[in-house]
Amino acid sequence: MVSKIFKITQENYTIYANCQLLNQDLVVNLSGGDLPHIGGIVSWDGKSKKETKVSFTSHNGRIHKDIFLAEKFAKNVEAALPGNLCVTAGVHIDGITQAQIEASFPMTEALAKEVINWVDNNIKEMKQPKYTTHIENYTLSKKLMAKKDKF
Repeated sequence: MVSKIFKITQENYTIYANCQLLNQDLVVNLSGGDLPHIGGIVSWDGKSKKETKVSFTSHNGRIHKDIFLAEKFAKNVEAALPGNLCVTAGVHIDGITQAQIEASFPMTEALAKEVINWVDNNIKEMKQPKYTTHIENYTLSKKLMAKKDKF
């Protein structure tokens, strides 16, 4: 596992991209502002190309808008990844201005470009997984389940 934190500051606030490259898969936590949190999640399956989104409800009952940052980030990096992607986003600024809102999208795009370069530089470390056969997996699963029932 390789980790790195990227950051960008504009309009008096910072957005961080805390990244973990788990072999071929990438996990990114976009956070920042006054109250970092988890407002939304975007996941992307590198094989099926299927994207899934989850938006969380804030304390006052509204849907977090952070999902838009997660979507923007994911759309910018998906094609460059060799595996799967999970992006969480939570950037809250008390009394946010229109200029700060407008800056958030180019900030997110800039972070995505940095992350793509970082992933490209770490591709040589990636390995292809080796799988056992279905029969071996089935036999192993039965043994593990039998042990679980004894506890």
